[in-house]
Amino acid sequence: MRYRSIDLLRAYAIAVMVMVHFLENLAGTRDWSPDGFGAPIFAFLTGVSYRLWLVSRQQRCISDFQISKETLRRGLFLGGLGFLFNAFVWLPDDLFTWDVLTFLGASMWVLNVVRKMPVPAALLTIALAILLSPVLQRITEYDAWWINGYFETEQTLSELLTGFLVTGYFPVFPWIALPLIGFLSAPALLGLPRAPATHRGRWCRVALVQVLLVAIVLMLRQLTSWGQLWLPRWSMFPASLSYMTAAPGIIVLLLTTLHVLLDERAVIKMPDWLLSRAQRFSRYSLTLYLLHHIAHLWPLWMYGLWKTGEPAVYWGQALSWWPAFLLSVVFLLLSDRLLQWIEQRRIPTIENLMRWLCE
Repeated sequence: MRYRSIDLLRAYAIAVMVMVHFLENLAGTRDWSPDGFGAPIFAFLTGVSYRLWLVSRQQRCISDFQISKETLRRGLFLGGLGFLFNAFVWLPDDLFTWDVLTFLGASMWVLNVVRKMPVPAALLTIALAILLSPVLQRITEYDAWWINGYFETEQTLSELLTGFLVTGYFPVFPWIALPLIGFLSAPALLGLPRAPATHRGRWCRVALVQVLLVAIVLMLRQLTSWGQLWLPRWSMFPASLSYMTAAPGIIVLLLTTLHVLLDERAVIKMPDWLLSRAQRFSRYSLTLYLLHHIAHLWPLWMYGLWKTGEPAVYWGQALSWWPAFLLSVVFLLLSDRLLQWIEQRRIPTIENLMRWLCE
């Protein structure tokens, strides 16, 4: 069963990431971009999708051992794909930047452990991942790893481990909290079997309190001198305490609202043209994530190599804001037609390959 709410949210997340990456990599700016929520939604829905996949496997009486094997294979596939992506889409020096794909691979392994844990223990794991992160960021001197606004690391075991856990683009601490929250909240938010309806209200009340609390914190930080010294700021790199408290709360409220309005009560009917595109972008989100990097980074590297002999010389300064944004929109329009063509001809995609290898 497909959920319109999930398709719409995931399609929004991938569209946001496309726009942000075109703007950042071609124009060197995130100004006027919908930055900050694409990756959190994507990570959160990874946990939701894993719960739905797990329920379907259990309903088919697949053994727990087989589910663990398939989960670990998915983790290896996504992690390996992440390293190939870093080496061949970015540059070999960026092999260990710990980006979204390597994080999603690691999250599969963690989810396989958490699915067997009691709920209180899983909630404690989430709390520790969020609350320990500011401490770990300070201990590891996070800012020293981010020279000129992007992550850099030496190829030593200790630095690789530190980048994976704390200082990379999407490290385990605190980002693992998002797929875990998605996994735990999915039964209540989506009304899955054996999930009491009252639990949805609890998740939503907690989420609302989180969002309001962060709003108050950020307002006090802005209006008071002591707030700037003592209260956490809002930042994605590093993912601050405010950011990691509000982001899952906002996503829980969004998913619940969309699920009730679109899936349960059908209060809002999505136009067919929007629904079909949202489902297509959601179904092929992994392919689209890889494709949009290739579409704008490879020409950038080749042009730099041709002009100066240095592939990354024009990174972040090839275009101004408007042309970069326009290119992202053109890419999304062309991608819709390309994915439709792929769908009609049943051409294998990354998603098909992952299912074939891992299940």
